[in-house]
Amino acid sequence: MFNLSTKEVVLSIAKAPVIKEKQFVYQHYYNFFGNLNKLSEDFGNLKFEKLENQEKYPRQKLSYNEKFSKQLQIFFMNSAITSALEEQYKTKLKFNSADLWIDNKNYFLKPHTDNNSIKLSLQIYLGEDQPGTCLFENKNDKDPFYIFKFNNNCGYSMLLDNSSYHGLEYPVKQDGRTSLYVRYN
Repeated sequence: MFNLSTKEVVLSIAKAPVIKEKQFVYQHYYNFFGNLNKLSEDFGNLKFEKLENQEKYPRQKLSYNEKFSKQLQIFFMNSAITSALEEQYKTKLKFNSADLWIDNKNYFLKPHTDNNSIKLSLQIYLGEDQPGTCLFENKNDKDPFYIFKFNNNCGYSMLLDNSSYHGLEYPVKQDGRTSLYVRYN
């Protein structure tokens, strides 16, 4: 079921250039896990719950009591992964959490910043044909200057602060926008 390679992830982090654009510092990942067939799970048989501070939105996260969630936590707290991110971003990081999110129809977030306790976020998309994550110059922007397209096994990491406005490309049109979201302090 869960047989991901930390080596492949460390290599993905190491080979992706750090991009400094406008107020953002980020990496864009392609083929993040290498062979994603190693991540196989029937998500329908797992327990999901509402995400804290997003209870009114059609987003769910995998319960931290699920074995798969515990495996994700252990995987992303691996010191080799944290060190690779620290080296790329030239900053000290501490693992916070890893979530499996499923966004359903009509889920949408306009330009916003994340909780200021999060120093770096990493999101990897699991699936295709869903809205990606957009970067905006400010919270009132309607047109993003960069879009991380929602492609399977692709995603990004970025440093977060009170000017890192990001949001969805458009509202989710069909249930099942699935991604991994990892936080570092």
